[in-house]
Amino acid sequence: MPLIKIISKVYNFLITSLLWAYFLFGYLFLLLFLFLPAIVISKNVSAALQNINHVHLRVFFALTRIFIRRTKFEIPDEVRQIRSAVIVCNHISYLDPILLVSLFPRHLTIVKNTFFKVPIFGWFLKNTGYIPSAPNEMMGAAMINNLEAIKKHMADGGIVFVFPEGTRSRDGKLAAFNKGVFSIARYCKSPIHLILIKNTNMLFRPGTFSFDTRPFNTIKLNLIGTLEPDFKSYNFSVSSVAQNARAVFEKNLLHS
Repeated sequence: MPLIKIISKVYNFLITSLLWAYFLFGYLFLLLFLFLPAIVISKNVSAALQNINHVHLRVFFALTRIFIRRTKFEIPDEVRQIRSAVIVCNHISYLDPILLVSLFPRHLTIVKNTFFKVPIFGWFLKNTGYIPSAPNEMMGAAMINNLEAIKKHMADGGIVFVFPEGTRSRDGKLAAFNKGVFSIARYCKSPIHLILIKNTNMLFRPGTFSFDTRPFNTIKLNLIGTLEPDFKSYNFSVSSVAQNARAVFEKNLLHS
């Protein structure tokens, strides 16, 4: 094996270890010194925990920019400034959700129900207000029971981001869209912003736990459309809104 490849593999390993060590042990530090006091002091525990998590992951990506200089981030202000809305994204890497958390101080998302059973991590998810999905769909009993809390969250300027495919795409192609997020938008009478995520899978590839520091790469989050359905219309259809959203993503992926 050429020396340059050996050096690259060693560097990838060291940077990956450093970033994930911060990610994991940072949570333990924050849990002890910030999360627990926030529960005692704050009047809105979920909002406090969301903000703490947001700051933690902003630092994570700041470190990523420092140590992985060949990867750039292009995130326009029109994305960063979204408030009081539902955000629908494609999903190509495990980095996608933590990147979105790093952008929005007040955020909610739907998390697989199994993660709520993990010690400590499940406690954090529950107290931060994240919503457990049903086994086969996103509009289960837990979601329905939390709709009023979600509505208040968005009225206070928060966002709800969801990956309607439900899992990562390994080839970049879109899977079928779950309709649950569009039902949330209808209940909350919220606009739906469509954000196309590009190239997170080049930095953190599916099937690996190592960052790839070698290629020159630009991670982009582009606002490709906004849907503001007529929620009062008698002919309103969650299915048609979901289909329209998916069509916008397919069109933009075809020309990207």
